[in-house]
Amino acid sequence: RDEIPNGSNHGLSSESAERIKWVHRVPFYLKPAIPAILNLLNSALRWASLVYIDASVAEMMISGLELTLSVVAARIIRKRIVANSRWAGVIIVAVGVIIIERSENQKSSSKEGDDGSEMHG
Repeated sequence: RDEIPNGSNHGLSSESAERIKWVHRVPFYLKPAIPAILNLLNSALRWASLVYIDASVAEMMISGLELTLSVVAARIIRKRIVANSRWAGVIIVAVGVIIIERSENQKSSSKEGDDGSEMHG
């Protein structure tokens, strides 16, 4: 097993350092574009979610998904070692996001049924 910096049980391994070497080949004037594009995408998705669902639900789902996807991306893309306690937290947050999404779907489907557009015979 790779030695982990500073004796922690998570962090960058030598495999992780290999995975991010490409960053050092990106010209310095293009490096700000990477987070800028991701921030633009984040803002566009945040705006779209606020248009279609309640702001409180959208914020809970966005925050939960940001945490979950950042840990998954760190493990898959960067090959970062992720502690078991962090995985447990990700699972709890993911279950919470699923519960919120399901309740929002049930609420919107009941609103569609209650709007009087259905004809009862």
